[in-house]
Amino acid sequence: MSSVLLLSCYELGHQPVGLAWPLAVLAEAGIAATAVDLSVTPFPQSAAREAAFVGISVPMHTALRLGVQAARRVRQANPNAHICFFGLYAWLNRAYLLAEIADSVLAGEIEKPLVTWITAVLRGETETAVPGVTTRHHTTPPY
Repeated sequence: MSSVLLLSCYELGHQPVGLAWPLAVLAEAGIAATAVDLSVTPFPQSAAREAAFVGISVPMHTALRLGVQAARRVRQANPNAHICFFGLYAWLNRAYLLAEIADSVLAGEIEKPLVTWITAVLRGETETAVPGVTTRHHTTPPY
C-alpha cells in the first residue's frame, strides 16, 4: 500500500478523471499512489489508516459534500493523515474546508503544485509555502 491515497467521490457516473489525471502526474514524478473511486468501491479503511497524504477530488458540489464525509472517515481512521482537497470546488470552498477538515487545498492547474506538495508533506515540510497550495498558515492564489 502506498503512503499516498487519492479519492474520488462522485463524477456524475463518468470515469473519475479527477483521479486518473493526478495519478498519471504522480506516476510520472515517481510517486506511488493508490486511487479509489468511492462511487463504485467501498471506503478503503486499511489504505486510509496507512496513508500519509490523502487527496480528495471535488469537481462539483455533490462531490464536495461526499468528499467531506470521506475526509471525516479518513481522519477517524488516521488522525495524522494530511488531507488535501483539489478540484473546482476545493478552492471555492477553501475557508469551509480548512475550518472543518482539510489540511490543505490546491487550486488552478494542480499538476506541479500536487507533486511539490506531496513531496513536502512526505518529508514533513508542511510549513513550506507552495504556489497553488493554501493551508491554514499560507494562502496562495491558484497556480
